Parts: sequence; C-alpha cells; structure tokens
Amino acid sequence: MSALLQIKDLVTAYGKIEALKGVSLDVQEGSITCLLGPNGAGKTTLMMTVAGILKPKAGAIAFAGHEISEQQAHAIVAAGIALVPENRLMFPNMTVVENLQAGAYQRRDREIGADVDKLLVRFPRLKDRAEQNAGTLSGGEQQMLAVARALMSRPKLLLMDEPSLGLAPLVVEEIFRIITELHRDGTTIFLVEQNAHMALKVAGHFYLMEQGKVTFSGDPGSLAEDEVIKRAYLGSAKL
Repeated sequence: MSALLQIKDLVTAYGKIEALKGVSLDVQEGSITCLLGPNGAGKTTLMMTVAGILKPKAGAIAFAGHEISEQQAHAIVAAGIALVPENRLMFPNMTVVENLQAGAYQRRDREIGADVDKLLVRFPRLKDRAEQNAGTLSGGEQQMLAVARALMSRPKLLLMDEPSLGLAPLVVEEIFRIITELHRDGTTIFLVEQNAHMALKVAGHFYLMEQGKVTFSGDPGSLAEDEVIKRAYLGSAKL
C-alpha cells in the first residue's frame, strides 16, 4: 500500500493557541487508520484541517500526491475527501433524501438519483424514513445519514470523527459493521474514535495524539501491548 494521505509537521492554531503542534502521520490507501486520544488532544482540529474547514499555520497535507493544505473545503471534497463530522450537522428541516442530495452538491453527473437509491438500500433504516425530516431521526439514524451523505460525494478517503459517540451499544455495532463494509468496498477510512475496543476490530494502524502531538504509532498488536495505552483506553478487558 502507498500513502493516500500524508501529513507533515502540521500546525493549526486558534489565535495564539496551537491545537496541533507539528503533527505528522500517514494514511495508507485501502486502510482503516484510527486516531485515538483524550478530549482536547486536537483530533477534531486535525480532521477539520484536513477537510479544509480550518487552515494550518504551518506544515503540509498531501492527498494522492497533491498538496491540499491551502485549498478551500469545496475543492478538497472535489478532490475525493469527505468528512463525517462529530456533531453530524444534519439539515434538520430537510428530509433524509434532501440531506443525501445535499451531499452531492458539487456533482453535475446524472447518477445522483441512482446513488441516493443505492444508499437507501444500504441503509434500510433511512429508506424507511426517506421522507422524514432529519431532525426527527434517532441519534443512530442521524449518524447513518451523516455517513450516507458523505458517501454521496463518492470519496476516496472518508474522514470519520467519533462515529460511535453517544450511541447505544447495539447501534455502535451496526455503525462499525457499516465501516467494515465500506472498507471492503474500497474506501480508505481515517477514523477518530474513543471506543478503542471497537476500533481494534477494524483498524490496521493506530496513532495516539496527546496535547496536539502524535505520541504513538503502531499496529493493533503493539497498541494492545503498550501498558500506558492499555490502561487509558482498553481498561482491564482481555484482548
């Protein structure tokens, strides 16, 4: 595999406060890569910087060999990156179908309707609620809609920020089943996730971020063997 996303010495600041302090990492094409870290570590800031919502103060972001750190968010979507944000950001007064169509706002091809139909088949709960306003959906259904809406841009790289946050265990299982299926279908996934147990089932590489810096990089085996990480994220459960 080759690196689809390469981040080098990335610095992003809110005013004078640096949230990212020289972050470097790679996401290999065809992989599921997971970023762990405590609240406030800078994980969401990293995702928003890659997506073009925030602009870095220094450093470089390369996607498919092209520098994108100075590009606008819409150009980054067009290049093949889509973000499933932590807070889902539904259009609550628009229907499920209208939210899906909004995910294809930059496309000009004639297959948008066909892609909506395919995603409603892939997400049966959304099909049952296709004409409901997004604001009436449950948390799990909204998360599915956020994923489906991102897929409407036909991304090569899917950024997922805390997809299991606030969801019941059974819904979390379903979300991770969907992540596995998307990966099997060829989508590269960069995942921010607090549920390390679930992430260990799907991700092939892990990074740990603390206080705006990457402090660990390794495969699932080395993650599970690191006693500090194990205590902080995996508890006493047998792996």
